[in-house]
Amino acid sequence: MRLAVLLLLLPALASPAGAFLFGGASDKSAAAKLAQMSSSFERGNCEAVLESFPGFLAEKPSARLREEAYGYAGRCYERSGSADKAISIYKLALGLYPDNSFFTSRLAFIYNQAGFYSDAVPLFLKVLELKSDDVAANLGLARAYAALGFYAKAKTFYSLAVVLQDFSDTAVLREYAGVMLKKRDWPEALFITKKGAAAAPAAAFWPLVEARVMAGQGDYYKALPLIEAAIRLEPSRQLRLERALYLLLAGLPKRAIEAADPELAVNRNDALAASVKGMALYLLGMKTDANAYFTVARGGGPFTAAIAASFLKGSSGATEGPWGK
Repeated sequence: MRLAVLLLLLPALASPAGAFLFGGASDKSAAAKLAQMSSSFERGNCEAVLESFPGFLAEKPSARLREEAYGYAGRCYERSGSADKAISIYKLALGLYPDNSFFTSRLAFIYNQAGFYSDAVPLFLKVLELKSDDVAANLGLARAYAALGFYAKAKTFYSLAVVLQDFSDTAVLREYAGVMLKKRDWPEALFITKKGAAAAPAAAFWPLVEARVMAGQGDYYKALPLIEAAIRLEPSRQLRLERALYLLLAGLPKRAIEAADPELAVNRNDALAASVKGMALYLLGMKTDANAYFTVARGGGPFTAAIAASFLKGSSGATEGPWGK
C-alpha cells in the first residue's frame, strides 16, 4: 500500500520505500518517521502527518526521503485549507527537485483555485512538456487561459482534454461548450453539443447551447424551437424569459408579451420580464405603457437598468429612441 501511495504522489520517484533504508543511522530513523507519515496519509489522518513532519525534518534526512515527505505534507496542507503553507512547501520542493512534475502540478492547481491564473499557466506548460497527455494538466491550463480571456488558447487545451477523456466527462464538455459560446466559435460549440447530447440526452443544457448558437448568429427563429426543447426538459424562469427575448428579437412583440406576462403575474417587480414587456410595447408604438415597465426594470440589476435607462431617455423627448426614429 505504501508503495502505491508513493507512486500516486510522486510518479517521478518510482522507488520503493525500502530502498531508502540503506542510508546512515539518521536516515534509518528518518525512514521510520516517514513510514509513520505514509501510514497516517493512507488512513487520511493529515493531522498526524503534519505533527510528524517537523520531527522527520529534525533527523536531517537524505534528499530522496525529503522528496516523498514534502509530497505528504503539501497534500495535507491543501486538505486542511492552508493553501499558503502548501504553496511554500511546493515552492521549496520545486527548488530542490525541479524535475518532479507532482510538485509543479499541485502548485499550478492551487494557483488556479486561488485565481492566480497567470502564475498557473507556466507551471501547467512545464507539466505538459514532460507529459503531453496529462488530462488534468490540459484541463487546468484550459481553465487558466479561459479565465484570462484567451479563448483561442483555451480551446486548444480543452480540445486535448476532452479527446483524452474520450468525451466521457459531461461536466468538462459543458464547461468547454460554455467557453466556446464566449469565443463565439459556433462550429466548435455545436460539435461539443452533439457529443454532450449523445452522453446525456435528457439534459436541457445541450438544446440550450444550440439555441444560443443560433441566437448568436442572429437566427432567432431557429433558436426558438431549441429553447423550447430545453424548457420542456428543465422548466425555469430564466429559460422562459430567454425565450421571450428571442421572440422579441425575432420581431414577434405580441408573443413576447404573452411570454413575459406569466412571469409578471408571479412577480410584478421581475426586472427582466418587465424589460421584455416594455421593449415589446415600445415596438408596438405603445410608449407610454412601455415606460411603466421600464421604470420597474430600472430597479433591477445593471443589465435591465441600462436597458430601461436607454428606453426612458429615448421616450422623454429625444428625436430618436434606442432603436432609431
